Amino acid sequence: MIPSGQLTGAIIAGGRARRLNGLAKGLVSVDGEPIMARQLRLLRACCADTFIVGDPTGPYRRQGVPVHPDVIPHKGPPGGVHCALVCATTPWVIVLGCDLPYLTESLIDGLRVQGDHEVCLYRAGGRSQPLVSCWRRSLAPKLADLLRQSSPGFAGLTTSLRVRELEGPAAAFFNVNTPADLAQV
Repeated sequence: MIPSGQLTGAIIAGGRARRLNGLAKGLVSVDGEPIMARQLRLLRACCADTFIVGDPTGPYRRQGVPVHPDVIPHKGPPGGVHCALVCATTPWVIVLGCDLPYLTESLIDGLRVQGDHEVCLYRAGGRSQPLVSCWRRSLAPKLADLLRQSSPGFAGLTTSLRVRELEGPAAAFFNVNTPADLAQV
């Protein structure tokens, strides 16, 4: 298991939540706790440092951790991951999307597996889950080059990387993106 001292935790929260009429998804409460507060608690338990990637003047500025803007703007979640790698102070970075209310300590610990991979991420329901992942910080320059050349999705970013995939339960990766999703939680 990758030691806590070698891990930074980053929550990607840079979207505009258009499908939720601008509601900050990480501030949605599930079981009496905002998603963001839950994720920060989980990351603090296993990481030397934690922060948010998003608008420093936006709705997450009062979460008790630094909020960093994208280094390469307008690249969506892949740009957020790049920012997390640039801002991290440890060799490994656990990245979580801000809209995932059902993540658990054991799922996050699963990402801490040692090996020669560059990225460790989950697959659930036949889909890759790049916003529940662990990245080598040393990938930042390579991701910057790819992002500056185009706007690749995660599949495009990870094609040339050594990726370790873990299987996870689909229910754990439910995310809050729409009013219907919000009604479910």
